[in-house]
Amino acid sequence: MGGADIRILDAPKDELRAWWNLLSPTNRKLVEGHIGRLLPLLEVKVRTGLVRALAHFWCPETSTFIFGKHELTPTLEEYSVLIGKPLESELVTPPLGIDSTLMLAEFLNVGKDELGKVLKANRGTCPFSFLSQCFEKATSFQKGKIFLLAFFGFMIFPHCKNACSPSIAWLVQQVCLEKNFGNTILVETFISLIKFKQHVDKTFHAPLELLQIWFLSHIKGCGDLLTISELSDSSHPILSYKEKQGNTPDYHYSEWIIFMKNARPQGFYWHANWFKVEEARLTCNGVGPVPLLGFTGAIEYYPARVSRQYQILQGLPPALQPELLRVDFADDDKNHEGTVAQLNKM
Repeated sequence: MGGADIRILDAPKDELRAWWNLLSPTNRKLVEGHIGRLLPLLEVKVRTGLVRALAHFWCPETSTFIFGKHELTPTLEEYSVLIGKPLESELVTPPLGIDSTLMLAEFLNVGKDELGKVLKANRGTCPFSFLSQCFEKATSFQKGKIFLLAFFGFMIFPHCKNACSPSIAWLVQQVCLEKNFGNTILVETFISLIKFKQHVDKTFHAPLELLQIWFLSHIKGCGDLLTISELSDSSHPILSYKEKQGNTPDYHYSEWIIFMKNARPQGFYWHANWFKVEEARLTCNGVGPVPLLGFTGAIEYYPARVSRQYQILQGLPPALQPELLRVDFADDDKNHEGTVAQLNKM
């Protein structure tokens, strides 16, 4: 396909499972209440050949995967069902104007100077080894908070190898206030794919397992494994996939490339077998793309281009307004409060 493959960061799943086993029943219930249905991701194996092939078919201009003449993309509604968090709640906001070192120090119950030395020695990141030391010394309640921080910092929004961004403490604090992070996962997925295709950043900074489950649920022969009649905490796509992942194909990268290049509409379940939502937000105020607010940036996407996923005939896609809403919160200009406020109202 040309160009290097997308870089996949391995999450410390074995360690996180060990931490989970050390949490009290009360802490486990509290953690599960915050992370929705994402815990089984610790047991899901990433099919690297699939993910790397899939990234090459992403179109930055449309925020969709394009297979021949057909488009497919994760939508807000699909990801909210996967994650188990409703779309109506207030959104997580980016860490603009936040002292990330102080916030992380308070979160971990360590001194700011001590943490500052750790971050300086690790190029501004917090290594998993330091979190592990904090976890061992923590009280029962604090262990639950540190588990949440590591889960989001390494499983959901991986930053770099063996270390997480200090600003993840800001996100977890908001998650503990019941703010919606599903929107953020979708945005960071899109941003990672766009930066990969534009040769800006080759690392994937969103949950690969979630993208993998979403894609396979739309493929005939794989989607059959994820047929769910009634969604619940004991019956949902991630858990179903975890239990049946041994039956999913583990093709080589080149085999997935060939499959995606030659994809036929008859090979897709456009409406995933677990997806029961009948309505979707296809536009914003009747026109244009739908704006999405993320943790490191904002972006627009075009769900009307994939209306076929909602059992609506997919006709000619609407006109594009490329880069209408794209904002990078990591750039030199930190004055994005107005943009965040505007997107929160949409």
